[in-house]
Amino acid sequence: MSVYNLVVTGVGGQGIITASALLARAAIASGLDVRMYGSYGMAQRGGSVSAQVRIGDKVLNARIEKGGADLVLSLDLVEAVRWAPHIARGGRLVTSGALVPPTGKVLRDGGAKYIGFLKSVPGTTILDSVKLAGEAGTRGENAVLLGAATAVEGFPVKAPAIEERLKEEFGKAAGPALSAFRRGAEAVRK
Repeated sequence: MSVYNLVVTGVGGQGIITASALLARAAIASGLDVRMYGSYGMAQRGGSVSAQVRIGDKVLNARIEKGGADLVLSLDLVEAVRWAPHIARGGRLVTSGALVPPTGKVLRDGGAKYIGFLKSVPGTTILDSVKLAGEAGTRGENAVLLGAATAVEGFPVKAPAIEERLKEEFGKAAGPALSAFRRGAEAVRK
């Protein structure tokens, strides 16, 4: 297996690093090698947060260059636009249609220009992660994106491995997150 390159992105407080670490644990439990690099310098102030995750039989480093990501998962439209240049030819971008306005900015169009741009990027799927998260709430939005990832062709970590990590993470309260996870996978399969 070659190395699969994934970027998970959003803004501070959305659980990007937690979701990426959960995915990395699922990959390791599946017998794969993983390297992860997280960037979250301004996370406490609602700034950009991202994790670059590389998964394969043997992975030497965590950096993903522009044009090298097989998949970009984003919980924010602005971050999806920012990371779009990292998508490899034939790669995919799955993003929430939600927008967290940058601090101090008012966006009068509700993100329409970002959605318009992303619709022009080949391989993009825009999900209503808030609706798909259901009763899991904002914590379930990550589960939606992780589920969506499992429905992308070539994604190396299978759904049961991620579901097990969700059960570990949430314990007895995992039900809503697991439902959100499954709805995310189904939304991409449609």
